[in-house]
Amino acid sequence: MKHNMRLRTKMTLWYTAFTFFITLVFCILLYCIVAYELQQTLQNDATLAMEQVIAQIENEDGIITFENEVPVSSNIMFYITEENGSELSAYGEDITVFDQVPIRENEFTTVQGDAQAWLLLDSPLVQVDHFTLRVRVAASYAHNRQVLSILRLLFVLGLPLMALIALWGGFGIAKRTLMPIRKIITSADIIANGNLSERIPPAPAKDELGELTDALNGMLSSVEAAFNREKRFSSDASHELRTPVAIIRAYTETLLKEPTLTQEQRDSLQTVLTECIRMQKIIHQLLTITRGQENQYPVCMEALRLYDVIESIAGAIQEPLKEKNMRLSFDLPADLTLQADQSLITQLLLNLTENAVKYGKTGGTILLTATQDTQNTIISVKDDGIGISPESLPYIFDRFYRADDSRNRSGTGLGLAIAQWIVSAHHGTISVKSEVGIGTEFIVLLPVSYAN
Repeated sequence: MKHNMRLRTKMTLWYTAFTFFITLVFCILLYCIVAYELQQTLQNDATLAMEQVIAQIENEDGIITFENEVPVSSNIMFYITEENGSELSAYGEDITVFDQVPIRENEFTTVQGDAQAWLLLDSPLVQVDHFTLRVRVAASYAHNRQVLSILRLLFVLGLPLMALIALWGGFGIAKRTLMPIRKIITSADIIANGNLSERIPPAPAKDELGELTDALNGMLSSVEAAFNREKRFSSDASHELRTPVAIIRAYTETLLKEPTLTQEQRDSLQTVLTECIRMQKIIHQLLTITRGQENQYPVCMEALRLYDVIESIAGAIQEPLKEKNMRLSFDLPADLTLQADQSLITQLLLNLTENAVKYGKTGGTILLTATQDTQNTIISVKDDGIGISPESLPYIFDRFYRADDSRNRSGTGLGLAIAQWIVSAHHGTISVKSEVGIGTEFIVLLPVSYAN
């Protein structure tokens, strides 16, 4: 699933995760800093309170008194004892609850009371005239814990909100960032369908994506120019070859009529004639493809009864069927009609059935079926022959491609390429399913309603 995730989704999740992580680290650091500062403030308050208490202890006529003229914070409790531990003065709810806590001079100790935690601080022995005293101060953690509790609540509520904002913002940023890539994909799909003149819209900014767009457009221009040169060469070569091949065929046919030829000479001339006929077929098919690719082949749409077309094809391939003792079976509604060019559709089905005859097994069956739904006419040509290996399937519509040495070599290697062009000219699709040793099925989808 991870490998199938779209780039925009990945960018959004990474951006959200990174933002959430940074925010979480910031919150932890902020919490630690606030907790530290609150602890330092509480320690300072305890120290100040102790200094205030000690400063207000006086000896009046041999009696120790504590005036508390400068009131100590209500958040502070204190306890004044003599050296032997007897109480002299106390302030707070009940500071005696800490009597069991050992004395640690000038050290801070955190103690959990009945209802809350306290910070204890014990003074060294204090000498007031001839009296020796000790002061214990307890500062409440209540305020600190209240502040930290509010801070935690803000984090708990704020972090999910921050994640949602990061998710929304990341999605928008990713969408805007990848918009040029979406244009590249759209243009690539158009180009893949045969329109090599399509170009990617230039990016508004001259960043890496802008450079990529310019590089791809430059590459497409080179590919289009090379493809046009190749098409022109095929067209020109086909035109130039037609005349000499026709002359060779004419002279060969004339020579074959000579009664004085030996059998060996006659066999040689017959071989030349066979190859001339095959070469003429290749030239004709090459011209058909190149004219189609150059939009110079007119497509004349009309309403066709498919049953009539298939019947004519069945008659045209009777001889090859008899030679291999094969049977052509077709199954389709007699009234099935479609909008198509009659000559091209006939050529398409003839190429597919001839292909099935060549590679079907002797004594086998070719099944031709057709159905129609609201959108497409579906035509299937299926044989039970040698099949095509999975490695060869992606290339069988390439010109002059042959799957392997075991397949029939008598054809031109252009029949399936022409079939693909005819289907494309009708805005349809052609696909193939095959298993070695079981057979091959070609499936053609032609739209019911044709738009120029």
